[in-house]
Amino acid sequence: MVSANSSKRGPTMITENYTDQQAFQQMLQKMYVGALEEKDPTRKLKEKAWLRFLEIGLPTRQSEVFQYLRLRNLYIQAFETAHGIPLSADSIAPHILPECSGSVLVMINGDYYPELSNLSALPKRMVILPLKEAWRTYGSFLNNQWNKLLIEEKDPFAILNAALHRQGIFIYAPPKTLADVPLQLLHFNSHEPDLSLWTNPRIQGFIGAHSQLDLIATHVDGPGKQFLSNLSIELAMDEESHLRYFQVPFEILNKHWYFEAFRASLKKGSTFKSVLASKGSTSLRNDYRVVLAGENAEASLNGLWMLSDQAEAHANILVEHQAPYCRSMQLFKSVLNDASHSSFEGKILVHQAAQKTQAFQLNSNLLLSDKAKADSKPNLEIFADDVKASHGATMGQLDQEQLFYLRTRGYSEKAAKNLLVYGFCKEIIEMIPYPSLMKAINKQAYRYLMQEPGDETSFF
Repeated sequence: MVSANSSKRGPTMITENYTDQQAFQQMLQKMYVGALEEKDPTRKLKEKAWLRFLEIGLPTRQSEVFQYLRLRNLYIQAFETAHGIPLSADSIAPHILPECSGSVLVMINGDYYPELSNLSALPKRMVILPLKEAWRTYGSFLNNQWNKLLIEEKDPFAILNAALHRQGIFIYAPPKTLADVPLQLLHFNSHEPDLSLWTNPRIQGFIGAHSQLDLIATHVDGPGKQFLSNLSIELAMDEESHLRYFQVPFEILNKHWYFEAFRASLKKGSTFKSVLASKGSTSLRNDYRVVLAGENAEASLNGLWMLSDQAEAHANILVEHQAPYCRSMQLFKSVLNDASHSSFEGKILVHQAAQKTQAFQLNSNLLLSDKAKADSKPNLEIFADDVKASHGATMGQLDQEQLFYLRTRGYSEKAAKNLLVYGFCKEIIEMIPYPSLMKAINKQAYRYLMQEPGDETSFF
C-alpha cells in the first residue's frame, strides 16, 4: 500500500520540485540583470558566467556533491539583494579584532566599503582595490583568472557569484611583501527585519613571490528574516609565498544559508593553511579546490564544527597534486548534538607527474546524540608510483572508560563529558595563533558545552 501511494505521489513531487527550481532561477535572473552596469569592465565576463550557469543549472539531490543539502527547502525561499545600507563606523567597531584595528576590510551585504575599512597597518606596497578599479591596471591577470573559472569551474554557486557580484575586492601582495598583522575580512549583513537577503562577496587575489599574509574572515548578521551568503575567494600564489586563512563564521544566525567556494593555486615552494571553526547554520557549505602546481608546495586544510539543534555543516574538498615533492593534509572534526548533521567529502588527486607526494586525510566525528548524523566520504585517486598517502574517517561516541576514570577523579558527569569533548576539539582550536580569536572560539566552545544560547550579536 505504501508502495502504491509512493508511485502516485512521485510525479507530483517531481513537478513541484521542478516548479520551485524554475521560480528560484527566475529570482536569480532578476538579480543578474540588476548586477549588470553599462560601464562595468566585468560586464562581458558576468554575461559569460551567467551563460555558464545556465549550462550547468541549479544542483539537485542527484548531484553527488550536493546530496546532503536540503535543496528543496532552499528553492522554496525568496531572497533579494540590497545595497547602500547605511552603517556607521561605531556599529562596525565592536566586530573588529584587536589585532586588526588597522587592517580590516569591511563588506556590507557583499559590497566593499573602503570608507569603513582601515588599511593603515598594512605594508604600503600592498594593493587593495574594488575589482572594477583593479581592472584598469591588473586586467590581464584578472581576465586570465576569469577565463580559467569559466572553463574549469563546476560548482554552480561559485559561477553564480561571478555573475551576480557587484563590488568585489582585489588583493595584491607584491613580491617580498611581509604583512606583520593579519588582514580581517569583515562581512556584515543587514536588511529589513521581514525580508530575506542574498549576498555575493567576491575576492580575487595574487600573493607575490616570497610574500606572507594572514587572512581572517568573520561574519556578522544584523536585522533580516534570513540570509544567504554566496562567497567566492580565488587566489594565485607565486613561488615561496605563504598564506594562512582563518574562517570563523560564528556570528551568522541560525537562519543562514552559507556557501563558500575557495580556490587556490600554489607555485613552487609556496604554503597554504586554512582553519575553519563554526557552529553551523541552516546549511553551511565550504567548497575547497587547492592545486599544488609547483614542486615542494604544501597545503593544510583543517576544520571544526560544533553543531547542535538542527544545524548543518558540509565540506567538499579537492586537493590536486600536479607537481612532485608536494605535501597536503586534511583534518576535519565535527561534534554533533541533538539532530544536527555534518558531511565531509574529501578527495586527494595525485597526477602521474606528482612523484614523491605526501598526502593525508582524516575526518573524525563525535556524536553526542542518537539523532545526530555524520556522513563521510574520504577518497584517494593516485596515478603516481612513489607516493605516501592515507585517508580515513572515524565515527563514535564518548569513551565510557575515560568517562569512568574522570568520575573516579572527582569530576561530575557533565564536567567529565565536557572535558572529553573539549579535548577532541582542542587540536583544531590551538591552530589559531591570535589570542583574541582563540579566546572568542573558546568562548563559543564553552557556550556549546554548557548548552547556553549566548548572545548571537556578540562574538568577542
